[in-house]
Amino acid sequence: MQIKYTYKQDGKFIIGHIDEYPEYPTQAFSIDELEANLQDILEMINNGMLEVRNRHGVMELAV
Repeated sequence: MQIKYTYKQDGKFIIGHIDEYPEYPTQAFSIDELEANLQDILEMINNGMLEVRNRHGVMELAV
């Protein structure tokens, strides 16, 4: 399974979030640590330990 995430370098930290759950950002010193943190967040969401606050949809635009 692939999960998309967004991250940026902020000084010595890497700050990121799972694209589907931007309300749960995390920070780390490396990409490997960031991905481990993001996996923990996803497990907490799937186990009901974190509430999903935002929902996402897709719409088609007539151009």
